[in-house]
Order: sequence, then structure tokens, then C-alpha cells
Amino acid sequence: MVLKIYCTHIHVNDKVPLKSKGPLILASNHPNSFLDAIIIASCFKEPVHFLAMGEITDKFLFQQVKNAFHIIPVYRLKDRNENQDLNEKSFSACVDVLLNNGIVLIFSEGISENKWQLGPMKKVTARITMAAINQESLKFKLQIQPIGINYNSFNRTGKTVIIQFAEPILIRERLTGNTETEKIQSLNILIRENINDIVLQTVKLPERAQFLARNSPPTHSYKIKELQDKLNEERNQTYFSKLEKPGYLISLSQTISGRLMLVLLLAVPGIIGWVSHGLLYYPLKFFIGRKTGGSAYHDSAMFTIPFFTYPVYWIFCNILGYIFFKNVWIQVLLICMPVFALITNYWKKNIQKIQNYFILTSKERSLLAGYFS
Repeated sequence: MVLKIYCTHIHVNDKVPLKSKGPLILASNHPNSFLDAIIIASCFKEPVHFLAMGEITDKFLFQQVKNAFHIIPVYRLKDRNENQDLNEKSFSACVDVLLNNGIVLIFSEGISENKWQLGPMKKVTARITMAAINQESLKFKLQIQPIGINYNSFNRTGKTVIIQFAEPILIRERLTGNTETEKIQSLNILIRENINDIVLQTVKLPERAQFLARNSPPTHSYKIKELQDKLNEERNQTYFSKLEKPGYLISLSQTISGRLMLVLLLAVPGIIGWVSHGLLYYPLKFFIGRKTGGSAYHDSAMFTIPFFTYPVYWIFCNILGYIFFKNVWIQVLLICMPVFALITNYWKKNIQKIQNYFILTSKERSLLAGYFS
């Protein structure tokens, strides 16, 4: 439920890979820290083991939590040379998962940055792949599934996430090179080429990336390259800067009168959800902002900390409601708090749609709607 509140829309271009069984390596880009792993793992039917920065997981997570979430720590070699031994153990753990027909998620960029741009590939994906195919049982059936994960925002709740799958790579058919170094290089090139085609990328036009990711039709056949082509177009650049971010628009199938009516109808439950959750959300937002502001961990922390604290907060509110309010309707309202949170997100999005409708001229609205015609 917390993930549904934080990521209202998760669009997947192909649901077949979500039912995959191992041995399988998921090779993904890494724009949003450990929130990437949570979202991807939650979509798959089978358990997904994933690599995470050991310096963070060892400091903040108990071993039982790491085991429950299938986290395999990996360490920065530039920090301490002795981390090499720890990494070898982690790589062996990944191979063990694959030998048991499991799934391992690896973020091939290595580091995470909140940006719409694919970074250079690190060697970790290729190294684990090479270690795995040295096992006779994995040599002919190990596959790499490239994944592109795209966000419309790195700092808002109710975000849209677009997950794109490329064609899986069967290692025995695609591996080239004579030496291990050449094979690792060829794998990195192959992985980058595949991820590059399914990631929405821009350096100078983040406003347009937000707009396109948020307003893309929620159909599984929609291709990220079509969005990329539209992102690269030169027309209408000034219109994007006028929009309230992240750029929600009333679609061609909707009317302004319909959105106004919806906002009015949802005003009471929307306000109830905003007030009841604001007591938790805004103090956490202030605290997390002080600790992680400006870093790639901010958005992930804004999800993870409420993930653990919200159930406690919800139970606490219901206990207080039971003690101080004997009215059954108030108790029902408190039980339904998560539903009100979803309504509040939807209500606020429609308010922004109305704002953007009046910010733009009729001609500008038609031109922007043309991106999705």
C-alpha cells in the first residue's frame, strides 16, 4: 500500500518477463538509489535478490532485514582494499542464487544519480556473469534481462514509473572475445547498448522528460524510443517551463468541466487524507531533507522510512480513535486512512491539471497534446 501511495502509476511495456524464472540476471540503470530495487522486485512474481551498497546496508539494516529483502551487500574498492574479499563473497552468493535457478538484480551503472541520463557501465555485472558461466549448469542457460527504469520525478509522491524490458540476452550466443578482459568489455558494451535503448535520456531538458514520462499513455506497447524522439524535438520548448511540475495535463479524452467537478467531489476526502497524513509526512519530510537533501538517497528515504513508520502511525491513530471517539464512523474513517491517502494524491494531481490548463493558451494545450496523439 505504501508503494502504491508513493508510486501511483507503474507502467510496464511487457509483463511476460515479470513471470520469469532463473537463472536470470536483471541488468538495470540506477537513477533512484534503492527505490529502484524495491519497485523492480515488487513487480516480479519470483523473489529477486539484489546488490546494494554494503556501507549503507551494514550501517542501517539488521542482518535479518537484509535476508528478508534478499539484499546482497557489495563494497567500494576505492574505500578499503580489504573490501575485495567481501565482494568476492558477495559475487559467490550471487552465483549460488543463480545455481538455484534464482534471479539477481544488478545495477550496471554501479552508482546512483537522480538524472535522466545513462552513466558508464561498471564491471560488476560482467564479472558476476563470467563467474556464473564457469559453472557447467549455467553455461548454456544463463540469460541477462536488460531493464530501463524511468521516473517522472525524483522528489514527489504519487510518481509515475515506466519500466521497459529489452530482449533478453542469452550469454552463450552473444559472448565474444578470447580473454576474460575482452569478454567483460564485450558484455559491458552489449548491456549498455540494450539499456540505452529503453531509458529516457536528456541533459538539458529535464522539464520535458518529466512531462513526457508523466503523460505517456498507460499502455504496455508504448515504446520509450517514441518518447525519446519527442524529447529530442526542438519545438515548444518554452511551454514546458510554464507548467507546474511535474507537468500533469488534462488529456484529450477529458474535459475541464469534468476535472473541476471531480476536484469538488473529492475535496472532503482529499482534505481528510491530507490532514491525517500531514502529521506524519511533513515532519518526516523535514527530517529526511535535513539528512539527505541534494543526494540520490532522498527519494528512497522518503519511501523507506514511511514504509516502516506508517503502519505504526496508522495503528496509533486507530488506538487513539478507539479510546477517545466512540463514534463508529470516525473509527471507520481511521481504518480507511490508506484509502484517503490515495484519494489525496489523485485529488492533488487533478488540481495541478486544472492549474496547467489555465496556465497554457488553447494553442499551447493543443500543441502539447500532440505529443501523445
